[in-house]
Amino acid sequence: MELDAAQAAHFRSQLETLREKLEADAGARQLESVQSNFDTELKDYSEKTRALVQRLRKDVQAATAAVEAFAGTVNESELALESGLKRDLQHLNQTAASDDIQEIRGAIRTTTAKIAASVEQMRASNQLAIAQLKDEIRLLHQEVEAARRPKPDSTSPEARQVDNKIEEMIRKNKPFSVLLVVIRNLEGLGNCHSAEVVGNAVQDFQARFQNILPSSAIVGRSGQDQFAAILGTPPANAMEMSSEVVRKLSSPFLENEGGVSHSVMFNPRAGVIEFRPGSDSVKFQTKLKQLADALAQ
Repeated sequence: MELDAAQAAHFRSQLETLREKLEADAGARQLESVQSNFDTELKDYSEKTRALVQRLRKDVQAATAAVEAFAGTVNESELALESGLKRDLQHLNQTAASDDIQEIRGAIRTTTAKIAASVEQMRASNQLAIAQLKDEIRLLHQEVEAARRPKPDSTSPEARQVDNKIEEMIRKNKPFSVLLVVIRNLEGLGNCHSAEVVGNAVQDFQARFQNILPSSAIVGRSGQDQFAAILGTPPANAMEMSSEVVRKLSSPFLENEGGVSHSVMFNPRAGVIEFRPGSDSVKFQTKLKQLADALAQ
């Protein structure tokens, strides 16, 4: 099931890496690792697809509720107007039997005024309901656009350094893998800790990420909440390495501020994408961005 292009692209990329890993000569231990990674990827994709379906259902329910509220308001206005008209017509019928011209004229004027007031009330009520409906539709459109709107690319020197290294490797037509890590709760941590504590923890996060990887890996911060490692290892090895990276980066970071110790826990996700010699560089950059978007969700 493909509901989100970025999620589906990331899932296909991970499955392709696992398939290549199975095609190589592998022992029982490596097969168990592939099975474990497959189960993890499948569960993650299923959960995200289920969450997206639930979000779509909520959007439909909200729109349905808005339409029902509009219809109910219109129906109530019509019932009230109908009831009022019946009473006024009944009063006119009773007055018609009178021989008093003044009484008949007074009843006509009164009934006419009531009918005009009822019509104005119904028009005002309908206009309010329509305004509410338009507001609901506007909010739904905003939610959909916010979900579709791509995150702004980072322009920090460090991010450009990572991009330049990737472009250099592509230009030299050398095979490499990119292990991308995204911190999913960075914004939430800002609500729990000071900017200094979070900033120091992010620096330690990058240092720990560097220490987990081989010394030949090139590590840099590729975005506000993204870190990239350029590896010369095959994608199967990088995929297996990503599980270890997530496990170790999920451990607490202890930061000190004003003599008080703070435990900062990140929620990282990792993914791997491979560049093969002769591959389309534009498609690779597109897949890399789709991977980053999928990991951030």
